[in-house]
Parts: sequence; C-alpha cells; structure tokens
Amino acid sequence: MSDVRVNPPSVRAYGVSAQETFGSIRTSLETLVSDAVGVDYYGPNAVQFKTKCGQLAADLANALTQDMTKIADAVKTTTSNIAAALGGPPVDIQFNGAQISPPAVPAGDESVGANMPALEGLKSTANSHFTAIGEQFTNHLNSLKNTDWVGTAKENAVNAVTTFTNSAKSKIQEADTEMTTYINKQIEEIGKANK
Repeated sequence: MSDVRVNPPSVRAYGVSAQETFGSIRTSLETLVSDAVGVDYYGPNAVQFKTKCGQLAADLANALTQDMTKIADAVKTTTSNIAAALGGPPVDIQFNGAQISPPAVPAGDESVGANMPALEGLKSTANSHFTAIGEQFTNHLNSLKNTDWVGTAKENAVNAVTTFTNSAKSKIQEADTEMTTYINKQIEEIGKANK
C-alpha cells in the first residue's frame, strides 16, 4: 500500500485559490458577454448580430459554470472522504453558479452604422477573453496537482478535474471559433453592402 498524506493547510490554500479562480473566470465570462453586446455597431442587423454574439458568450458561460460546479463537487467529495479518514476539514469551493444572461440589446433609432475597426477588434477582444479563461482553468488544475496531498484520493480528484478541465477548454475553443466565424461573416456582409 502506498503512502497516504494530507497537509490540511495546503489543501485549504488550494480551496481559497480555487474559489478566487472560479470568481475570476465568472468575471471574465461576464465581461465577454458585455463586450460582445457592447460593440460600436447599430441598426437592425446590429441588434441581431449583438443578440447572437451575446447568446454565444452566455451559452459558453453557462456551460462552463456547469463544469465548474462538477469540479467543485468532485473536489469536495474527494476531500471530504480523505478528511473523514485522516481528519481535517473538507474543501468546499463556493462560487456564483447562477446563469449568465446577455443584456438586452436596445433596438435604437432607425440609424444604421458600424465602427469597422471596433467590429474587427471584437475578434481579438473575444479571443483574449477565451484564452484567459482557458488559462485560468489550467492554472486551477495545476494548483490542485501542487497540493501537499498524496494518495489514491488525490489521483482520483486530479483525474476528475482533468476531465472537466479538458471539457471546458474544448468548449472554449469551439465558442472562440464560432464567434470568430460569425463576426467575419458579419464584416463580409457589411463590406458587400458598402460597395
């Protein structure tokens, strides 16, 4: 039988870090939704565009919130089991798991216009958010791996969190591609109409 060891302060520090990371991921997701809806573009097509971009970002945010809930549950279950066996409190990660809804896109007046650099820039803005969110998931996983905790329970926790982290990063990549494609299509349509 291999060694089993848990350093409670290390595991608790991980819990605090995880809570901060999940809060930061949520803030990044909320900002992504706001940036998608707030781009300088107006008129009937802009309302449809912003609504779609906001919904894409919100759908990702809500899917990732579910992954974060699964991660928190996996960690809590595993650390509760080890705490029961070796003493010490379990790690309970608290975070805001509420749904994120895109803000309503105002219809505006009848004027139509697009700030093309802002619309083009939305791709890199969104990509920066997607990249940062993916990195935060990776950092969280590394934080769990680096806890002073040895044994099968930790291996199980790391395996479960790795699965959920990979799932989250896959969703992030898909959303990034979908949003970039949608923005490019809108820019192309504006370009055609402007000839």
